[in-house]
Amino acid sequence: MRQTTTLPILVIMLALILPMVTGQETGARNHDDLFFGEVPPGFGQLEKAPKLFSAGKDEQGREFYLNGQLATGKKLILTASNGFFDKGICRAFGESSLPKIGDDDLIKPNFAFLGQWKKTKGTIRWHIWLSRPGQVKLNLNMRVLKHEAGSMLTVSLAGKSQTVKTVESAPSKPQPSNLVFEVAEPGEHEIVLSATKIKAPKSGIGEVHTIDLYGPAIDNAQLLRARWRPAAVHGSYSSSTSKRSKMWVMTTRSACDFNSYSPITTPFGYFGTSFQADRRSSGEFNFSMWAAGRQGKTPPLEQMPHLLAAGSPQAEFSGFGHEGSGVKLRGWTPMPDRPSTCIQALRVESDGNYDTYYGYFWDHPSDCWKLFAVGRKWNDGKPKEHLSPGSFCEIPGPPHLQRSGDQIREVRRRGWHWGNDKKWHPMDEFNCKSKNAANKRWYTTQDGQFAMGTGGMRFYIFEPPSAPARPNALPEFLQPSTTEQLFRLPADTKEITTSQVSNNSAIINLSMARVGKNARAEVYYGENDCLTFVKRELHGTERNSAISQSTQASDRSWSNQRKINSLKDGKNQIKLFGLKPNTNYFFRILVTNDAGQVWSFQTLTFRTTR
Repeated sequence: MRQTTTLPILVIMLALILPMVTGQETGARNHDDLFFGEVPPGFGQLEKAPKLFSAGKDEQGREFYLNGQLATGKKLILTASNGFFDKGICRAFGESSLPKIGDDDLIKPNFAFLGQWKKTKGTIRWHIWLSRPGQVKLNLNMRVLKHEAGSMLTVSLAGKSQTVKTVESAPSKPQPSNLVFEVAEPGEHEIVLSATKIKAPKSGIGEVHTIDLYGPAIDNAQLLRARWRPAAVHGSYSSSTSKRSKMWVMTTRSACDFNSYSPITTPFGYFGTSFQADRRSSGEFNFSMWAAGRQGKTPPLEQMPHLLAAGSPQAEFSGFGHEGSGVKLRGWTPMPDRPSTCIQALRVESDGNYDTYYGYFWDHPSDCWKLFAVGRKWNDGKPKEHLSPGSFCEIPGPPHLQRSGDQIREVRRRGWHWGNDKKWHPMDEFNCKSKNAANKRWYTTQDGQFAMGTGGMRFYIFEPPSAPARPNALPEFLQPSTTEQLFRLPADTKEITTSQVSNNSAIINLSMARVGKNARAEVYYGENDCLTFVKRELHGTERNSAISQSTQASDRSWSNQRKINSLKDGKNQIKLFGLKPNTNYFFRILVTNDAGQVWSFQTLTFRTTR
């Protein structure tokens, strides 16, 4: 990072004002005869804490508030801390000497400048409220080195854009970029900076320090504020006619033109997809089973969550090492068609001290349910009696790398519970709440979807969403013939036994009820019960996780393996050699076919003779 002074430098010059700069403007007035007075003195709004004020009603008739800092001396100062920018377009640096009053809950650092602006895709943004129409004057204060000069920037406000070209500026010779915009309507407005040409791709266009706004329209204007990363919005769903259910189906779609992550929360972690800027799914699922130990301790192996099945032979039984560590699938994209509506199902079965969760997704090309993953979680003798799905939507990014909290992320869902009467019951209850006004929203759409969003500049006082209208008929994915698919696995094992156990060998008898196409098997065995953990490569955050690393220890992962390359329906035999005499052995079997992979759900054991 370059060394800079704490005072911003005025760098950009507007075409048609300074002869050495060429440029153009769209929808703006001619500047040949404009007179620019000096920028008013003082710190503008920076010495005032943001306050909520009522700003009217939105398109749906809901009253909303804005969080504003009132201009002082007919001046607003836009800084590297009180604006927003897209991921990857730039970074925030340094510590500013300018005041920063009453907004630590919005953004903690008082950044000095935005630098490393190396992309033409994406924008930098500030939001303002004008109480009156009129003229807005704008000075963009930058520092630009000689090799960076010549970049082309566009500044937009109130539907008008002006293009300017940067010139070299030394700390002792600031140069103003006096821009004038005529704003016809009062109310909410956005100042947007974008780059159309970057002269020095390696270093960027220079450093953006501050922007001074002044002029008649800035009288009683306010800089609008919101947290750089708004708190995630949460909600849960239930059915008034089915209070005890062990299976649900949910549809999810994104209603925003930005990347967002909004998984469905479960008793074991997350099960959901992310959406891209085109409102289509990424095509992948996050089926993450957390294994957070108490006080940072690694749980006993028998209490570790573990994966039992996957809906693809290419899927890797893997894990993660953040937010408590745990297990997840990798290496498989289940929805390459990237649907705009993601449909998924989850059911639970309890056995002893474990709850087993079965996750499915609706495959749009084939119009059928397919398995994504099966995982098992320790319940400590308290089996799960009811599955109540929840969800959240969040905006990612640390404040120096990404600030897109001014852009609304909204997700819409509809759900059904499978009742004890073996019928589907619509989820007609949306459980959510908020104590104070927040830039979050919960509501029911006209077509009966539960919507929730976070971000944006508008703040709302919470109102309970209305109940959706009941649909007249069940969709295709809930018909009796398709519901049956939610109880199937890629392969069905009938029985596993052992025979002809000697002092150094044993035969595993595997009886298959439905083996599937191109089936094969692997027997994992050893002197310890290792559930479904085998030696494998650790990924990313797993390398720094004690919990993830523990599953690779010699007493917590299977030490031996025997393959059989062909399986058939009915009886199959696998012989194990080289065993120790008078020793207890534990084993599990992994069956793989074209439809997926299925571990035997229980660990079996035998003892060799003396």
